[in-house]
Amino acid sequence: MRTEIPLVEAHAINTYAYCPRRCYYEYVERVFYHNVYTVHGKLLHEHVDRYGQEHRGERQVIRSLFFRSEALGLVAKCDIVEEENGRIYPVEYKRGKIADWENNHLQLCAQALLLEESMGHQISTGYLFFYGSNRRLKVDFNSDLRQKTLKVVESIRDLYQEPTPPDGIDEWSRCKHCSMVDYCLPQDRKKLRGKVQWERFI
Repeated sequence: MRTEIPLVEAHAINTYAYCPRRCYYEYVERVFYHNVYTVHGKLLHEHVDRYGQEHRGERQVIRSLFFRSEALGLVAKCDIVEEENGRIYPVEYKRGKIADWENNHLQLCAQALLLEESMGHQISTGYLFFYGSNRRLKVDFNSDLRQKTLKVVESIRDLYQEPTPPDGIDEWSRCKHCSMVDYCLPQDRKKLRGKVQWERFI
């Protein structure tokens, strides 16, 4: 039984919301495989992964800032933190085309919670930047999103006490693009699950 629970990484929140089983593999078992999508994302992130500061018009941009909070049980690296007209907000970079997916919102909200604790005042919005569309998507950090984010943090913390992985999404249309598909073997597990259930009746 695992007793030492590390701080939850903001990216783990994104992973858990996409598939709890993948989150267990990556953050509890510490197993990770790359595929073309993860490598592409890593290459695109090379610039924002290097710490630096610059001005873009009226905006001050700081890249690759780390935050941690024992109180929140969270740790995160913000791709970008921007300040414009006294307003500070996080910007998270994503490789694909613009899409309104909740798992990305949850990850960004976790970054905002850490920024809030660090600065001492509330952050109402942030942005997701999508390389594939070269566009930003505004995310409002409302009470519902904040509560969901904290709930996922607790769910991830619970994973560290589990001896086996939880169920996955097991949707082949999504699983086939996952870098962990050959480790997770969702189709094989599905076949075995059906066989075990049938053998119970024999």
